[in-house]
Amino acid sequence: EGLLDLARASYRLRDDDNIVLGRIEEQFFRALQEGRRRLQERHVQGAADLGDSEVIRSLVDRSYKPGPKKHEKTPSEQQNRYMKARQLLGQPAGPGIGRGRARVIESAGDLALFKKGEVLVCDAVDPNMTFVVPLAAGVIERRGGMLIHGAIIAREYGIACVTGVPDAATLIHTGDELTVDGYLGIVTVGRKDSASLCKERDYENHTSDCTAKNPPGQEGG
Repeated sequence: EGLLDLARASYRLRDDDNIVLGRIEEQFFRALQEGRRRLQERHVQGAADLGDSEVIRSLVDRSYKPGPKKHEKTPSEQQNRYMKARQLLGQPAGPGIGRGRARVIESAGDLALFKKGEVLVCDAVDPNMTFVVPLAAGVIERRGGMLIHGAIIAREYGIACVTGVPDAATLIHTGDELTVDGYLGIVTVGRKDSASLCKERDYENHTSDCTAKNPPGQEGG
């Protein structure tokens, strides 16, 4: 009983930390937007698209001229980087198979770009991001664990979720085609061939039937 009380207290602390971090991130994002607005008033070229470090440097040093923004690859260009599908391993945290294009969330501003049917990729889902989870085809988080906020929400909505994927937001890029296997904790980056997809669908149907007959926590008769 004492161990259970400790676990409950730890869970509250972890969620409180996420809420505080979310508020700090929100304030930082507002400050960043204000910095970009001031740079636009000074007619700094491309101010609206500058990263945080360039905004800060441009505000402090008026002689600094930000370089041209790197070309962002289109989804088709990103897909061509992969000759074959590759797999990233994590921890299964929400049963199911989810497929869709990646949407990497690195700041609060990225949430407005999220579209229904995309796969949510982030460091960790905090309470401020909960509203996009029901729209996702799958959830991938760098932080691991069955009891982190994103994993719990994904299971509530029946969405495939894999946590504990090292450098998830670095190895995966927005627009990448993903398959999220929440049963085995495997994320496949790139398009699979038709034979692999057929095998995967058979596996998914079989696993879903087994889960329905033997819900978690119960043994089959």
